[in-house]
Amino acid sequence: VLTHEVRNQSGSVWNANKIDLTHSFDFYFNVYLGCIDSTGADGITFILQPISTSVGSIGEGLGFEGVSPSVGISLDTWRNSRRNDPLFDHISIQLNGAVTHGNDLAGPVPASATSDNIEDCQWHVLRIRWDAAAKVLTTWFDVQFRLQAAYDLVSKVFNNDPMVYWGFSGATGGGFNLQQFCTS
Repeated sequence: VLTHEVRNQSGSVWNANKIDLTHSFDFYFNVYLGCIDSTGADGITFILQPISTSVGSIGEGLGFEGVSPSVGISLDTWRNSRRNDPLFDHISIQLNGAVTHGNDLAGPVPASATSDNIEDCQWHVLRIRWDAAAKVLTTWFDVQFRLQAAYDLVSKVFNNDPMVYWGFSGATGGGFNLQQFCTS
């Protein structure tokens, strides 16, 4: 559980061991974004970062804002107009905890290929693949391709240090939802 149905909360869960981004990975997760649609918030982010296992912030920052250096794949369920959020629940690939859209590596696009709403009381499959040789980060939501970014994360984000933690963060603000994940 990243957040409960409570206002102004953040949570994060981290793998205690760093992974090496000179090696490819293909992760599958089950994610749950809650049941409250129109007033539910805020979303979760899959994060790669070398800093620590105790980062996070509340509200529209999704527990990711300000974490630098980092790369995040955000599932955002609340429209923050000042963050250039679209009207639909969306997914994007962002750098260094910058959650305002405009400089994304990829996106934002609808998180789901079949619905504008992912706060639907359902578990969904989030797949994230890193191809270390091609330097390509790709993500799928419920088996549908959503985004891809060709970017040298090790040299351009992590200052040539390939060792990073992976984990999830989530946050609520004025709106809230039960938000959780598990490896699948």
